Amino acid sequence: MNTIKYILISAVICMTGLTGCLNDLNVAPISESDMFAEQAYSDALSYTQGLNKIYSVWALSGQAGAGESDISDLDPGNTVLLRSWWTLQEQTTDECKNAWGDAWCNEINGQIWGTNKVEPIEGVYQRCMFVVALTNEFMLNIGNAPEEVNKVHYAAEARFNRALAYYTLLDMFAIPPFITENNYSTHPAQLSREELFNWIESELTTIESDLPEPRTTYGRADKAALNALLARMYLNAEVYTGKERYTDCITACKKVIASGYLLADSYANLFKADNGENGDSRKEIIFPICFDGNTTQSYAMAAIILGSRGSSEFSLEEDGVGDGWDGFRGTQNLVNLFDFEDNDDKTAATILDKRGIFYDKGRNINIITSVKGTFTTEGWAVYKYKNITSAGVAGSNQTFPDTDFALFRLGDIYLMYAEAVARGGQGGDINTAVGYVNQLRERAFGNADHAINTAWLSANNFRNILDERGRELYWEGVRRTDLIRYGLFTSNSYLWPYKGGVITGVGIESHYNVFPIPATDLSVNQNLHQNEGYK
Repeated sequence: MNTIKYILISAVICMTGLTGCLNDLNVAPISESDMFAEQAYSDALSYTQGLNKIYSVWALSGQAGAGESDISDLDPGNTVLLRSWWTLQEQTTDECKNAWGDAWCNEINGQIWGTNKVEPIEGVYQRCMFVVALTNEFMLNIGNAPEEVNKVHYAAEARFNRALAYYTLLDMFAIPPFITENNYSTHPAQLSREELFNWIESELTTIESDLPEPRTTYGRADKAALNALLARMYLNAEVYTGKERYTDCITACKKVIASGYLLADSYANLFKADNGENGDSRKEIIFPICFDGNTTQSYAMAAIILGSRGSSEFSLEEDGVGDGWDGFRGTQNLVNLFDFEDNDDKTAATILDKRGIFYDKGRNINIITSVKGTFTTEGWAVYKYKNITSAGVAGSNQTFPDTDFALFRLGDIYLMYAEAVARGGQGGDINTAVGYVNQLRERAFGNADHAINTAWLSANNFRNILDERGRELYWEGVRRTDLIRYGLFTSNSYLWPYKGGVITGVGIESHYNVFPIPATDLSVNQNLHQNEGYK
């Protein structure tokens, strides 16, 4: 497990078909585990398959689907990259806790992890490094591809995926080992956090002109996806480098906005089983992680969709799944962001803002029981993600959803633009920023009665924007990064249930703003050093 990340992968295990949408990634297992690169990259199709494999790591745990892991000793359920990343981005925050009895749930709920193996932490780290290794091998071979392979586009897409993996590691681990096809080492060293930021920025700006035009193929990286990633990097640049880059964030957002993406008419439909096929949803989704209940099966989206309710709480017709794991729960901090008709009697039926897609029957808003978890009634179920179509039809599989996960969508771009303008970035327009926020709020409330003004954007140290991001983007994997940018993730000035391992919440030490480099890696690579604060 510890060497597969660093070797220039000789076992390139391939997937069929990168034709059009990636929703139906079919796994094509190989018969021999020691297949070498010169065999894997042998014809035009193999390069399509190799690129598909790179894309697939976010969605799939292994070559045979949900029951197999590409990396030994990593559980094929808890450590799917999307699921692990989502867990660390949401369950550590004020938006979500998990009631399962697993030891790692208590550590993640309470932000009390250490350097010993914690499954979601290992999952993000190891699988992001797997993307890096697969890409490095792909780049070593793409120059030899047959003429019918679009080498320029394929190389740019692979490099985008590697940059996305390194950005994820930058955000979560600060200083991962750094290796490309040009600096191979069995014991790679680390760059500083600022150096890694600069490398990702340079890599993305270099490949921008080589990527397809926006909206060319759903599910594949294009120029808009690249600029969406740059915008997210620039918005958080002060955390990563100590230098703000709000002007650059505005520039990147403007490129995305000019590329033809539009807000979907229906917020709820963005998170349903046909969001990859429904034209209304697809016009907003910039870069998804694609799933299909029959051909792209994993416990990634299953954990998010099935994980927030019990088997007796919904019918198949209501959410499109046959069973619920009843683990992930929305906290009172999340629910309290929304406007209710009667604040003295909060129920899901009285939420005015229709982005609040919660289930409250038999549940309390407050999470008040032991930090050890296993609570049964606290925290509302969040069923924002559903395995039913916009027409109300159940997905193709009751266990594995068809629902795609939007890693980047236009609603987030609008809010990033507004925040960057409010924080003083140049090249934007304050009235345009207000207009973008109001478009989101009008979609949410169904009318223009809840419009904001320019003063709203900068009020309370920009906290209104953070709260609006909570309403628009909850459970979409951005909350931890947002709270760190606002200085609230570890501080004592903002508390939520289980923060610091205490049910009422306490502040924690600032080194928890990043995760530890796994001990499994430090033990085999003496060129690595641990993040400050971890022992």
